[in-house]
Amino acid sequence: MKQILIACGMLEDEINALYRELDCKIPVIWVERGFHNSPGSLKEKLQELIDQNQDCDEILLSFGLCGNGTEGLMSRKTTLVMPKFDDCIQMLLCDGNRSCRSFTEPGSIYLTRGWTLDSEAILSQYETYIETYGEESAEAILEMMYGHYEAVTVIDTGYSELSSVMEYAEKAAELLELSTRTVKGFVCILRQLLTGCWEENFIVKKPGEPVKQSDFEIKN
Repeated sequence: MKQILIACGMLEDEINALYRELDCKIPVIWVERGFHNSPGSLKEKLQELIDQNQDCDEILLSFGLCGNGTEGLMSRKTTLVMPKFDDCIQMLLCDGNRSCRSFTEPGSIYLTRGWTLDSEAILSQYETYIETYGEESAEAILEMMYGHYEAVTVIDTGYSELSSVMEYAEKAAELLELSTRTVKGFVCILRQLLTGCWEENFIVKKPGEPVKQSDFEIKN
């Protein structure tokens, strides 16, 4: 059985740790973080990688719906497997018991180390806006973008260095005048993906079957 994993760079810490823990030998193709900011470009990139690996039996994706960036993906000759979640934040907040679609709170900005490294992360955005528009306008833009949030929430999966993420969260929270908090994260969904435990938490598409938005709904 030949498998390949197409993995999101946002989850690099967690996936690399699981590979060591499981002694996993599945080859990985990493997709850089920036594609998250453009669902159309993400879909184009993922479809290109799927098309390039049609000599596999199974292609695993560590992506969720991702702003509809995976809707319509299709593997002509191979089985396609992906978590049934809206995005990787939802995956990391799920302890395996999936009784609801969303695990996030509307007033929280969620951070992992992967998210702090993204070019569109809060502090990077602020620096870009200062260079482009000046400090006063940059602060006004951030207020418009994040003014309705209440907290910067760090997801602690135990699989990445937490102190640097907390330092980032505190700086971001100070800038946005928000509180900080930490919640427990989980890697059980990623572990299930890598070990073939594809039950209710996963979408498994036969060759030629496209991924549909409706596949991500929870059926009670």
